Amino acid sequence: MTKAIAIALLAACGGGTTSSVDAPGGTPIDTPPNTWTFVPMATTTCADGSPAAIAIDRTPTASSDLFVYFEGGGACWDENTCFTIKSAVHIDTPYDNAAFQAELPALSSSPIFNRTDAANPFKDATYVYVPYCTGDLHAGARVATYGAHTVHHTGHTNAQTFVDALRATLPGASRIWVTGSSAGGYGATLDMPLFTTAWPSAEVDVLQDSSLFVPAMNAYATWQSAWSLAFPPGCTSCATNFPSVIAALTAAHPAARIGLLTFRDDSVLESYLGYTAGTLAPAIDSLVAAQYALATTKAFELDGTNHTMIGQYATLTGKGGVKLSDWIKQWATGDAAWTTVKP
Repeated sequence: MTKAIAIALLAACGGGTTSSVDAPGGTPIDTPPNTWTFVPMATTTCADGSPAAIAIDRTPTASSDLFVYFEGGGACWDENTCFTIKSAVHIDTPYDNAAFQAELPALSSSPIFNRTDAANPFKDATYVYVPYCTGDLHAGARVATYGAHTVHHTGHTNAQTFVDALRATLPGASRIWVTGSSAGGYGATLDMPLFTTAWPSAEVDVLQDSSLFVPAMNAYATWQSAWSLAFPPGCTSCATNFPSVIAALTAAHPAARIGLLTFRDDSVLESYLGYTAGTLAPAIDSLVAAQYALATTKAFELDGTNHTMIGQYATLTGKGGVKLSDWIKQWATGDAAWTTVKP
């Protein structure tokens, strides 16, 4: 879940500008079209207590599509992981406009944000990028104290503020893709109900890039204690059974498409989730068989130990010659031919 891997998606479809907004009750955000605008929100907090933010590239068309990407970047839950090992990004530093601008040159070539590519299903959408600075999979609601440090694990409460502001800005959104890589994929999934509540008539679909809801063998109870993880409403088993999150979402939102991208021996997730080498693949098999066998839930799997796929959206190919870009397009458009691809 390292930042260098997990954020290799964002592209600058135009220049980055700076804006500021305080949206406690869902104040509309006014940004120019076809350019990335960094939007801090004073009612949110990064881990260090500074304001969190989103970035927006508003569509220049009349499209009502909305594409939201949650950034990855690790996780932390105590003084050791947050401040010694530093296993999550932006815990003791703010995520400000300078941090956002520093990422843009290196991340400017992602085809998934290419408005000039006729084959890109997202080319006409308003793009929203959710930076990661809370160390809690974008899903926490707790301020913790670790030694002399105060850490705002407020990813979920931040997401609520972001959604409120986006709802006020784009009330007519009719198709919403909620995506993310690594920690961001977990956030996209756990925060999905915020989007379905805000836009009850919209189509809301989720794409999880290297974000496995397999049993978390390592520190799952500790995560919940540290972060106060937000689970889907009514999921009484989620606190003890991580895969129940997917079952709860599909039960509550049977029309929503949930797609999973994963390498079968992802070494980053093996470490974070407490699996030994070679034991993650069987857990993936069980997860896919139990939770991704519906018409609305499918997986794209590749052999290997790599972590995250969306950064290679245009180049990866699965078994049978299925291109990842085609598979994602099928997910995005509701193509009946969309199916699980396994090695």
